[in-house]
Amino acid sequence: MSLAPRILKPVGQIQIGPETMKHAVPKVCGCGCNIFIPAIYVSTIPALVSPVGLELTAQQPVLICLKCQEPLNLKGDAVDSFPPQG
Repeated sequence: MSLAPRILKPVGQIQIGPETMKHAVPKVCGCGCNIFIPAIYVSTIPALVSPVGLELTAQQPVLICLKCQEPLNLKGDAVDSFPPQG
């Protein structure tokens, strides 16, 4: 048996049955809302740091709270600002 790293291929949507959903914990925004709208955050990667040497457009999925319009932070409550500053 080889311990070499494997390349994982996307398998599409994962089917989750009702028995598993009994253990699901709902995510709630800092404002108390638990309904979110899918959106896409779009950014530009400059050619100097792009792996292909050309300017690229990157897309990142994000969930926006229906009530306060803030992005959901899956690591905790609603984030203070988006996109992440750094």
